[in-house]
This record gives sequence, structure tokens and C-alpha cells, in this order.
Amino acid sequence: MPALPPASAPRVDPAPGRIARLLVGGRWLDLVAVGVLAGSLAGFAGAWFWLFDLTTHFRWYWFVLSLAGLAACLKWRRPTAVACLAIAAAANARDLLPYWLPPPVAASSAGPHADDDRRVFVISMNVHRVNDDATAAVAYLRERRPDVVAVLEVDDDWAAALEGLADLFPHRVIRPRPDNFGIALLSRWPLADAEIVAFSNTGFPSIVATLRRPAGDFGFIATHPYPPFNARCTEQLTTHLDALGARVAAERLPCVVAGDFNAAPWSRPFRRLVAASGLVDSGLGRGVRPTWHAHLPAPRIPIDHVLVPAEATVLRREVGPDIGSDHYPVEAEILLP
Repeated sequence: MPALPPASAPRVDPAPGRIARLLVGGRWLDLVAVGVLAGSLAGFAGAWFWLFDLTTHFRWYWFVLSLAGLAACLKWRRPTAVACLAIAAAANARDLLPYWLPPPVAASSAGPHADDDRRVFVISMNVHRVNDDATAAVAYLRERRPDVVAVLEVDDDWAAALEGLADLFPHRVIRPRPDNFGIALLSRWPLADAEIVAFSNTGFPSIVATLRRPAGDFGFIATHPYPPFNARCTEQLTTHLDALGARVAAERLPCVVAGDFNAAPWSRPFRRLVAASGLVDSGLGRGVRPTWHAHLPAPRIPIDHVLVPAEATVLRREVGPDIGSDHYPVEAEILLP
């Protein structure tokens, strides 16, 4: 009987071995570090491409990832990863630190302010048009009793609910729309020279008004530009905030701007706005407080803002509770000059 040929040795796929070496040796950390660095630095090229600027909305996430990666480097000593992650951490810290460092305390902020007639309590709230239950939002405003409120995404049903607050806010400008860009301004003080303004050719309304308070008049603008979904939308957003900044710069009265800006503080359109207007973010020195998306664990980013004159003193700035919207409201108590 002829001898059988020897069985061939089974073919061994080297891929699992390569994957194991990648995991065990920590080489994966190099890939992660390069990705975090790319995401962190992309925002500095936002003027070249809209998607690069969009990465700035996630500065807080890039910073946390870079610190987590550096912690992992204590176990897996990867010089390339350490270098990339250190640069990423420094780049993100540059933008984040002003929101964590204590703000300067003005002399005018000393002492109690509950009865100071310069005190202004502002709320900005995006109620989310598809939220058909106004109960929580109305109860929230009645509990907080602010002086002035910017309300975004107001349709006819929300307009009716806001009219029910006439006892609390006798002075109102409400412009409902069937899309997400209806808007309202509610005030306990009289409004003068109130007008509906479109800061871009989208036609989306903003409300510009002068508030007549006993301590002196001040300007107030409620606004809600287009979100940066693509290149064209980002251009509309930038145009809107540029025109808004020019309008504030031309105002002779101190001006407060509130709304859903669809822009994080580190984005190019937001930076251009504060540079042109001279306003400052009331959130400086109070941490990074995301306002959207309220019903998802991530991503959560700060895109709702209250901007105030540089001479104003911010007494308190917080993010409010869940009111049934996909945004949390923003509260700011300030002393206007």
C-alpha cells in the first residue's frame, strides 16, 4: 500500500498575532494620539474649511481625551503618543482655561445686590418647537421670575403659552414661525424701539429693543442663527453673527445679547462676534456648562449664551433645569454700568 503524503501543516494567519502585539505593546495609543491631535488642531484652520471649525465645538472632549491618553502613557510608554497628546492638551487648554480661571471681581460687585436697581436677571431658553408641553417651561419662568427672557423656537402654540405670562412680563414681542426660528422677547420693563431684524438673507428674525429700566436704558438682542450643518449653513451663521456684532458695536447704550447661537465659544463665528461687538461671554470663569443636547449623554456642547458689556459685573451665571427641550436654559444675573 503506497504511503500517504504527509499532511500539510495548517496555515497560520499572522493577523491575530499582529493585533495582539498592537494591543499588548500599546501601539494603538499612537494611533489614538494622532487622531486626538488632529481633532484638536483642526479648529485652528476653521477659516479654510467649515468642517475644521466644527471640531472646535468639542474642545472639552478633545481635552479630556488627551488627558486620558496621557494617563494611559503611564502604563504604555509611547514617546510619540506622549508628544501628540501633550500638544493636544496644551492647544485645548489654551481655549478652555479662561472658562475655569476665576473671573476678576469688580469693585462694584462688593456687597449685596438683591435690591440694586442696576441688577438685571436674564434668561435665554430654546423651548424646542416640537416640545408640545409648555408646562415645565412656564413653571420655570414663574419660579425664577427673571427681568427679561429670550425665547427661541416659538411656534403658534408656544406663542399662546407665552401670552399666558402677561402678568409676569407685561411687555412682549413675539414672532412665531412654523419652523425652528420663531422668537420672542419677554420683559417686565417697557420696551422701546423694538424691531424685528434679519441679520442674514435667511430672513430668520432677531429681536432688537431698548429696555426702559429705572436705573437707565439698555439694549437687548434676542437671536437664533442657522446651525452649521454644511458649508452654506456655516456661511449663513458667520454672516448672521458678523452683522450682529456690527449692530452691537454701533449701539450707544450698553447691550446684552442672548439666544441660541449654534456656536461654541471657541468657534470662529463666535470669536468674530465678541471681537467686533466688544461683548464678553457671561460664562467666563464659571466652567464649561453644556446646554445642548439635554436628552443625550454626549455630545453636549455650550451653544446657548448670554453676552454682556465688558464693563458689566456678572453676579451669577448658571445652566437651568430640564424644561422638556433639547436645550437647557441659561441664567445670568448681571450689574450693568
